[in-house]
Amino acid sequence: MKTLQIAGYKNTGKTTLILDLVNLLKQHGYTVAVIKRHHITEDIPNDTDTGRFFEAGADYTAFNMPGHSIMTERPDKPLTVQLQRFQTEGVDFVLVEGYKKENYSKIILTYSFTEGETDINEIGLTNVLNRFDMRYDKDNAVNWFKEWSSIGNENV
Repeated sequence: MKTLQIAGYKNTGKTTLILDLVNLLKQHGYTVAVIKRHHITEDIPNDTDTGRFFEAGADYTAFNMPGHSIMTERPDKPLTVQLQRFQTEGVDFVLVEGYKKENYSKIILTYSFTEGETDINEIGLTNVLNRFDMRYDKDNAVNWFKEWSSIGNENV
């Protein structure tokens, strides 16, 4: 399983890039997981059965629909535990949005479309493989990812 963090401050293009990478990987037949770190707590609507189960204190709630499932769990699990779970499930690629301080291979996006230049290069991130400014580098970032992931070199 290959894991890549996409790190950057708010509005640097992380989600847009991850969507492109997921589409690319799926076109090549890979199993893909995305983990997103959200820095604020959002409530699960308590006017739904799932929200009511969660409000009642359920540690896990699985919401199964035709074609997919959504799981809530508490407390939140460390990134390492989530990655181990995906490894067990046979996931080929995990793209992680956020978790800047974790020590997995990462790329950083340096320009915020709302704030301008960021100081992300100055906060001591580890295991940084590359940096991109999504105003100019989107194609470069995707091409870099193709090389890093060995897409095009496989027999899928």
